[in-house]
This record gives sequence, C-alpha cells and structure tokens, in this order.
Amino acid sequence: MANQNRNFLKTKNRDFDNILDSVELPIRETSSPTGTSTTLTNADSGKVIFMDASSANTITLPAVANTTAGWNVKVILTVTGAAGVVQTSGLEDKITGYVEESAANGSNHTLSVDTDADTITFVNGAVPGDFIEITSNGSLFYVFGKSAAENKITLTKED
Repeated sequence: MANQNRNFLKTKNRDFDNILDSVELPIRETSSPTGTSTTLTNADSGKVIFMDASSANTITLPAVANTTAGWNVKVILTVTGAAGVVQTSGLEDKITGYVEESAANGSNHTLSVDTDADTITFVNGAVPGDFIEITSNGSLFYVFGKSAAENKITLTKED
C-alpha cells in the first residue's frame, strides 16, 4: 500500500490498510546537549532532551514570559555521576508541580511537591531513565517527574 490523499480515501477506497498507511505520526525532535551549560528557547518546545550528568550539567529554561502557552520539553537522564540541573532563567520562582519517587525495592513511594521552585536537580545516584516533563502556560512551568530512586530528583528554591 502507499500513502493516499484524503480525497482518494473519502471517495474511492476506505480500506483500513490504505488509511493506516496514510497516517503520519509526529516524531518529537531530540537533543543531547554536550558541555556543561545549555540554554533553551521557545523554539525548543516539543523536544526530548537526553541529559548526560556524568559531570555537572545545567539546562536553563527560557524566561517563562517568553514561552507560548503549551511550550513543553521532556528531560530524560541518560548517565549519572554528578548533578544534572534544570533551572529557570534568572532563577525565576516559576516551577510548580511534583516528582513521584520510589525506593529501588518498591518499599516506599513518595511525592516531592513545590509551588514556587526555580531549580530541578537530578541528584547523583538518580537512575538513568528518570525523567521530568515541563509544560508552560506562559506564566508558570508545570513539572511532572518520575524517579526510580528515592530523593534523587529535587524541586528547590535556590535564591
């Protein structure tokens, strides 16, 4: 089967195979920043960022007022060894949300919550695959994260 235009699918052939072949699913752009410091912009919305925290690594979010509603990124930890930091521009206290954490043996399950944070830290000992999702409405960054290690992703107010 080949991709078909909508007119063909509507008028001539509605076979499931033709429809399925004609669907294009979006693929999120990825980024694997190298170095110790990366500053994101509004144009980075929708990206999946793979964070290597084998040495100190900081990702700075754009100023929240410079993001359009719906701006979002997902940060996935790939390597640990030092702190991986995601912070707001100018340390604006504009992060609200929570991280869900569990002990390695599953014996404990906790939520870390903050309503005016400026920094998210993947603490050394966080597990590759731990992640945070950040979405902006143009005035706040909403964060949701998951960690397979207890107390290894923190939401803090540094200033």
